[in-house]
Amino acid sequence: MTAARLHDRYPELGTGPIPVAPYIDPAYFELEKKYLFKNTWLHVGRVEELPKVGDYMLRNIPVLDSEIVIARARDKKLYAFHNVCSHRLNKIAYQPTGTTRKFFCKFHGWAYDLDGTLTGVPDEKSFMDLDKSCLGLTRVSVDTWNGFIFINANPAPDVSLKDFMEPVYAGFETYPFDKFTACYAWNAVVNCNWKVALDAFQETYHVNYLHGRSIAYALLKDEDGNLHPIDGICGDLHRRLSIAGDPDTVYGNPQAATAAAEQDVGVNQTGHRIAAKALKVAQGGTRYDLSGIKLPELLNWTKHPSWAFDINVVFPDFYLSCRPNYFQAYNFRPISHDKTLFEARVYYPEMVTAGGRFYQEYMKTALRDVLLEDLSTLETTQAAAATGAKQEMIIQDFELMVRHQAVAIDRLIEEGLRRDGQLQAAE
Repeated sequence: MTAARLHDRYPELGTGPIPVAPYIDPAYFELEKKYLFKNTWLHVGRVEELPKVGDYMLRNIPVLDSEIVIARARDKKLYAFHNVCSHRLNKIAYQPTGTTRKFFCKFHGWAYDLDGTLTGVPDEKSFMDLDKSCLGLTRVSVDTWNGFIFINANPAPDVSLKDFMEPVYAGFETYPFDKFTACYAWNAVVNCNWKVALDAFQETYHVNYLHGRSIAYALLKDEDGNLHPIDGICGDLHRRLSIAGDPDTVYGNPQAATAAAEQDVGVNQTGHRIAAKALKVAQGGTRYDLSGIKLPELLNWTKHPSWAFDINVVFPDFYLSCRPNYFQAYNFRPISHDKTLFEARVYYPEMVTAGGRFYQEYMKTALRDVLLEDLSTLETTQAAAATGAKQEMIIQDFELMVRHQAVAIDRLIEEGLRRDGQLQAAE
């Protein structure tokens, strides 16, 4: 009997079924909010969204029970704070994005600088013992990693963003995130637990079936027709999958539209001629010649000749899929125990030819359809889980990332409960 390729490397994760309860239990979700989301780094955007002093974005994050404002202040640094006025708790920011000199509460006119400092109080003399220096906006931690903006609701995080990312993602600095400035996006609220949604994106077992009419043909299969990842890595919290593709397809070619894609490629399946045309006419269509950029060693870490892309899942809910020619940044943001905001962003280099734009629009449509296929199973899965007909889910070897996520979440919750128990005992 052939030994399991991935699970044998991580015996601490076990090999048995995983419980369904964490996907449907509102009490478990409250524990996730407390011990995961309110004390970890969460991706909220990219620095290109806040290029100038005064630029800000407003992020409503239900799992934090908060709206968070992120702004670029006069010292060019980013600051983040709760969208709550210090006077009588109204808002100080009202639009999803904008540019401003100061933030003003519309209720009583209190004014705050871009770093959250309280600078103006109408009729200040009528307040008793008012110390403006103590009444700024309530800050949360903010930092960046390779141009991605992360916030942490804990103003004094246990772990810095650098230390949070480096155990699995050190060495990503040479990836050309800043060259991919053309972006398209979709948002959808899905009636499922956030883990149900994320699970659907961190394994390839489903691709032959769910994506049989879209992208399954473009990914490399073994001699039995199974679509297995090249390899997988599980860190303490984060995880990675490496995927192989067919370079004669638009989805499976990691060099599509870049100067490195010089071959006249064909198509290996009837019905995909438009895709083949998009791949051919896109060659050399980018503003930047990406062929000379040295990609990080941690991409395609096995050096597989048919490598297409790597999936990187940054704990808890950020999915980052990286290729040489574009990247996908998805968030699976919990709203409640059975409702998730799915935010999808896809970033490309700017195109300068008609062929390049045709390729980009084709990919926009193709990826939209793939996402619709992925989302199509989520609400039925959640409804089935809620029936209680099954208490456990069966996991195969190449669904290791689903298991890793479940084990990591359980561990953090148990550690948090243990800490709280010790504190209560001391009292």
